Amino acid sequence: MRHTVREKDIIFREFFKIERARVQWEQFDGSMGEEQTRYVVRRGDSVGIIPVCEKTGKIVLIQQFRYAAAGKGTDGYLWEIPAGMIGKGEQPVFTARRELLEEIGFETEEITPLISFFLSPGALDERFYLYIASIPDCATLDRFGGNRHEQEDIRIKAFPLERILRMMKESQIADGKTIASLLYYMILEGKG
Repeated sequence: MRHTVREKDIIFREFFKIERARVQWEQFDGSMGEEQTRYVVRRGDSVGIIPVCEKTGKIVLIQQFRYAAAGKGTDGYLWEIPAGMIGKGEQPVFTARRELLEEIGFETEEITPLISFFLSPGALDERFYLYIASIPDCATLDRFGGNRHEQEDIRIKAFPLERILRMMKESQIADGKTIASLLYYMILEGKG
């Protein structure tokens, strides 16, 4: 399968970029489709980490304010797995270690890759890399965290898997990357 980009330009550039392009792509019958205008948010790639408490099997989640979600049936304070954007030239596993330290105050070299996927390929170029990290003692985690330089104000809490499933069902966990990541983990571990 092939595609052709006739022209493209950046029409917005701040924290992320918005690109407009004229594109044609091969149809399943082998012909080329008509040229279309498409827009993509060029945001960069990201990582997420499922921190698992060794002693209890609980999963550590963080809660923070997300303006984009506020007023959409929520107050904007979402429960999520720790996550963050990959820095320029940074390896995803390094980002995962950095985000664990920044968001929940935990440092480890023991991070295992699980899967990667596109978050919303209809509009975003962002590829998401999911890791799992084992935390020896969740009782030592602080209740609050975040990178103060980025104005992060984060609540930290460990939950048993049964509670996490209820939170998803009751829309208390409404973040797509978190839901997909936790369900994948539960299936992988035979707990879903």
